Amino acid sequence: MAGPPPGRGAELRVLADAVGAPARGRGQVIVLSGETGIGKTTLLRHAEDLACAAGVRVLRANGSVLEREFAFGLARQLLPELDEILPKTRAEAPFEAVQALFARVGEIAAAGPVLLVVDDLQWADAASLRFLNYVATRIGTLPVTLLAGRRLDDTNGEPLVAELTARAHQVWVAPLTVADVAALAGRVFDEAVADAFARACHAASGGNPFLVNEALAVLREQGVRPTEDDASHVATVTSRAVVDRTASRLRTVDGALELAQALTVTGDHDRLELAVEVAGLGTEQAASALDALLRGRVVRYERDAVVFVHSLVASAVAATLNPLRTRAWHAKAAELSHRHFLRRERTAAHLLQAGPPRARWQVDVLAEEAEAAHRMGAFESAATLLRHALSAPGLPGDLRLRLRAGLGAALIFDDAAASREMLTEVLPRTSGRLHAQVASDLLLATLNTEGFIAGTKLVGSVIDEVAEHDPAAALPLIARSMGTGWLSDSPVRALLARVETVAGSHQHGPAIVAAARAQLAGEIMSDASAAADQATRALELFWDSGEPEAADMSIPLGAVQGLLVAERFDEALAWAARAEELAARRGWPKVLRGAAWTRYACALLTGHTDDALAAARDFEASGVALGSGKPLPYSHGYVAGALLAAGRLEEAEAALGTLAHGELRAADQFIAAATRAALRLAQHRWQEALADALMCGRLLPGTVANPLIAPWRPLAALAAHGLGDAEQAQRLADAELHLARRWGTPHTLGLALTTAGIVHGDKAPLREAVEITRSTPARAASMWALLALDEPDALTEALRLAERNGWGAVAPAVREALRAHGRRPGTRPVTALTRGERAVAELAAGGLTNAAICARLHLAPRTVEQHLTRTYRKLGIAGRAGLAPAMRAEETAG
Repeated sequence: MAGPPPGRGAELRVLADAVGAPARGRGQVIVLSGETGIGKTTLLRHAEDLACAAGVRVLRANGSVLEREFAFGLARQLLPELDEILPKTRAEAPFEAVQALFARVGEIAAAGPVLLVVDDLQWADAASLRFLNYVATRIGTLPVTLLAGRRLDDTNGEPLVAELTARAHQVWVAPLTVADVAALAGRVFDEAVADAFARACHAASGGNPFLVNEALAVLREQGVRPTEDDASHVATVTSRAVVDRTASRLRTVDGALELAQALTVTGDHDRLELAVEVAGLGTEQAASALDALLRGRVVRYERDAVVFVHSLVASAVAATLNPLRTRAWHAKAAELSHRHFLRRERTAAHLLQAGPPRARWQVDVLAEEAEAAHRMGAFESAATLLRHALSAPGLPGDLRLRLRAGLGAALIFDDAAASREMLTEVLPRTSGRLHAQVASDLLLATLNTEGFIAGTKLVGSVIDEVAEHDPAAALPLIARSMGTGWLSDSPVRALLARVETVAGSHQHGPAIVAAARAQLAGEIMSDASAAADQATRALELFWDSGEPEAADMSIPLGAVQGLLVAERFDEALAWAARAEELAARRGWPKVLRGAAWTRYACALLTGHTDDALAAARDFEASGVALGSGKPLPYSHGYVAGALLAAGRLEEAEAALGTLAHGELRAADQFIAAATRAALRLAQHRWQEALADALMCGRLLPGTVANPLIAPWRPLAALAAHGLGDAEQAQRLADAELHLARRWGTPHTLGLALTTAGIVHGDKAPLREAVEITRSTPARAASMWALLALDEPDALTEALRLAERNGWGAVAPAVREALRAHGRRPGTRPVTALTRGERAVAELAAGGLTNAAICARLHLAPRTVEQHLTRTYRKLGIAGRAGLAPAMRAEETAG
């Protein structure tokens, strides 16, 4: 192991701690920043040596200008097995491949601590930077340290570099001091160094270690000694001219400069033979040139490759090439790489530097590499390659169309507006399979940027034409629209019978048809049992077909929606959990969003407000993860709905944000409209509640009848009742009850019966609602029915349910009603705990520490502390010691 570099005491202490951190179970992210030649690479190599000596596995990568557009080029160096890890089909989200790579790092770290070393971070490709940022945000979960070096004079304008640096402990590598330079000179000359000589070297080099070492070597070769008398010689050799003179010396050896220049074109870590061919050298001439480069300290051997001794030297050599020759040599390197069947991404990288493509094979290479990049999720690289391919003069019209279609797809997650504009322009000019693919890409772009209602409209506008040409090609479009759009309000409804005859031609064809029928049945309220049966069949077919890809996941989400509206809550949650587990492992935020929505709806309808709020927050976060940088606009309605159910009215109002006032016109804001109407009801603002409920009804298609999706009629009926408009209230309530009886599920029917009982002043529907919902998962509807019945025993039961499940929206009204009946609205203290509080309290009463509870329930430490604080207050106890007696008292009383 080489000795530590001089003058770097502070940096070396940071590196020693970083190398030891993974073994102590705490990862770190450290970025060494400084100018070219300041010694970052030397420090990184020293850290590698320390890690190897400590038994820490080192994974290393170097950024380079040539590989800046490689798809995961830097990640390939860290994980050479990358091609086996990444998705084999077209990536659907930027984080899919990133999550797969992160999982691989986790597997490696499971065998022991790991040090990831990345040099020249400023030249890393965007996909690899996204991966490194992903690792950085999760570094605390793995015994891994990420150590990177970056040049400050070439940042590539890359925001992902700045993002990673902001997450890191940044170490600024400063110039050497005069004393440090004196120490280096002492090593070179092996004698005492005069202070004047050291100061002269420091002044001329700026304390840059590379320039200092190069100058000292030259001075020694010239016979200069480190004395005060010879200090005047320093100014003649210690400057960047030392590096520049290296190139001049190479001209004295035939072919040496040409070989060095070729290495700057081909990349010094690539095959030496390629550089020799590009330079046009013969075998003996190349051997002599290489000897001259090694003797002149221009290149050195590193891991069986010939590399420049420093990037400053490479830059000096590259400066001797004129731009025209540089382009010509990149074109030659691309042709040689293609002819010798070298790595396609290397050929494409040279083509990017060689000017507009001139031959069809060049365009084909760029297009093929772009498709490979897209498949991996390296969308930025795909877009760059396709733009370059499109710069080729005289492209045939059909080829230009295919390239533009690919570019539009590649831009979905980087520039959504440009993507939609390009795909919209291309779509009418395509046909056949390309038409179906462009339509599918445009649908994905629309869903990610404008929401599912806009997606539904798009499907309606293109699916007939797709199905007319090829019914089987319509199946993926139907699949993508499920779980994210209305099927009852699109041509899909009429096409199902037609595409069912060709469903066997698609891997998931039968599952697509069954899931679509389930979702459709739920929307139009045709048959709850049939919807559940079709949904179950779809899910069984889907998951029996092997592990799916992201593009397939709308199929199970659509089927789960069928289970949900059929009120098969436990089954819906179980199937959604399976999709969520896969999505978390593979990095699919859109699927996580769908699963979060399922958890939200199930929790709210079954009366678990804590779980509903957590799911709503997850839904909100998944919208941000899709790349917009902000929550999806309609997510505010879900968060507000959970807060309203918990009785936190002011917070619910705040959560609605800009949606709390004014006319809502976007069709995907129907949930916000329904939440706003319910909030106004709770505030006894009857006129506003009625207007908001009717607005919700207008935002929904007329084909969507199921009140489980948005109960606008019951809300409007109760608001009209509050205004004293009995005719309108009863008309709305009766219409709802008619639909609910046809559907027949407990929550839907219970809510409709409760509304009808209230507005008609009839207790018979209320008693029926209580009986229908009692002992079912429809606890929310049960609580409202018990409250509306307004009888002491029913109210006591309602209060117990409300307090146990955190329904603050019901509990105050129940207590007031009990007092009106002369009853004391008290319940046993433990029943006042929410489900989350009770779960934590039971484990704490059993002797588990907070840390153990976090691990058991997958909660954050602060969440456990908050649950316990609220529990102590509700139970009237001082602390943890009182938990067990309080819980035993509940069991005895129960």
